[in-house]
Amino acid sequence: MNACFYVGPGSTEWCWKYFPTKSPGELPIAGKSWCRHLVDQCSRLKINDIFIADCYFHDDLTAGMGEGDYWSLRLHYLPSIPCPQPEQLFAQHQDKGQDAIRTDDDLLIFWGQVLPDIPDINQLLSNLREVTELPELLPNGIWLLRGGKYYECVCPLLQMRTLREYFDLNFHLLEKPGIYNLPGYSNSEGCVFGMDVIIMPNCELESPLLIHDNVRLERGVSLRGKVILGEDVMINENSHLEHTLVLDHTYIGKHMQLLNMIVDGCRVIDVETGYWVDLEDEYLTGSSKEIGLNIYKLTELFLAFLIAFGGLPLFLVTLPFRPLLKKLGFFYFAFQMYPKCWEVLIGKAHLVRYGHRDSNYAFRYSDQWLLHCTERQKVTDDIYYYYNRTVDKIWKTVFVSLAKRLFVLGAQPGDRRPWTPPEGDPQ
Repeated sequence: MNACFYVGPGSTEWCWKYFPTKSPGELPIAGKSWCRHLVDQCSRLKINDIFIADCYFHDDLTAGMGEGDYWSLRLHYLPSIPCPQPEQLFAQHQDKGQDAIRTDDDLLIFWGQVLPDIPDINQLLSNLREVTELPELLPNGIWLLRGGKYYECVCPLLQMRTLREYFDLNFHLLEKPGIYNLPGYSNSEGCVFGMDVIIMPNCELESPLLIHDNVRLERGVSLRGKVILGEDVMINENSHLEHTLVLDHTYIGKHMQLLNMIVDGCRVIDVETGYWVDLEDEYLTGSSKEIGLNIYKLTELFLAFLIAFGGLPLFLVTLPFRPLLKKLGFFYFAFQMYPKCWEVLIGKAHLVRYGHRDSNYAFRYSDQWLLHCTERQKVTDDIYYYYNRTVDKIWKTVFVSLAKRLFVLGAQPGDRRPWTPPEGDPQ
């Protein structure tokens, strides 16, 4: 048996309105995309090939699921144009060789963004209703093409045709996951946690709650139930969230109060009213921050002076051997960092990157750790440093970054300077 997922227009206009940079198929539902939830279930049905026909195809979908090796099946990604019926969809891809949608075997068709709401996925095919003639515009549902005939899989469906339905579906799966696997690695009293979750003292957590990978909660954060936090999320001190969905790669500042909200990067959406606001200037400044800047600047100038003049003899001695030494982690890092210190002294660069809009710097806050992480994770660390910069953090970033590279052989991913934000990254 094979399967086909079709993400087309119709009930997805709301997605483009609120999430213009995301495909409906990759929107997270309780920590996993719609496509990934369905692939999980299809693997239990022993499906061999899955054809994902997406009218809003995005490369992030391919990067996240790969070719299907994890599930021991094959995934085929088919950018498509809108069509009213499956036959037109098959015709679009009939000349694509191995990626052509195969109808010679049973084909399970998920038409539109639906999830079966049944206690056992094997019951999906237990109640089939033959359809003699498909409507001109096929409604959302689950269909089976067998022997040239179409059958509707009659079962309760979970849908996300509006923003409200999408929001409610997240918390429905959080409270009653049923056949769907939530992406946590530990579960304690209704709280699901991923990996690399840092929870500082004096945080309050109430179930139900889902916290994905690489999340940091600062002191005084309160999650008062029905909260879902995506990957690479950071919540600063004394913020309170209740019945709120926070999507991946999002930073929430200090003393925020969020109720019935969806937060996606700089966009905050009120689910009750449907209104949203884009926080164009996400780095709020005040008088207290203005006073502190002088102290930080003096610290950076002092450290840059020590590195620039103290490291000058070593830089000159090793310069002729640069082609050989640059293969070593410390020297690779130092050769690119050292010239930047002179730019710090003349006021053209920061010693430690100050927010993700800073394009000229010597060190990044994430240089302290030698773990491989994505660029978005490093940007989250940059934003955290922006809001929580202290003198000791500057010292620690500089000396720990240099000291740790004395004990590694190869260069670390991301050691090259400067970094330019990828196309499409919010500015």
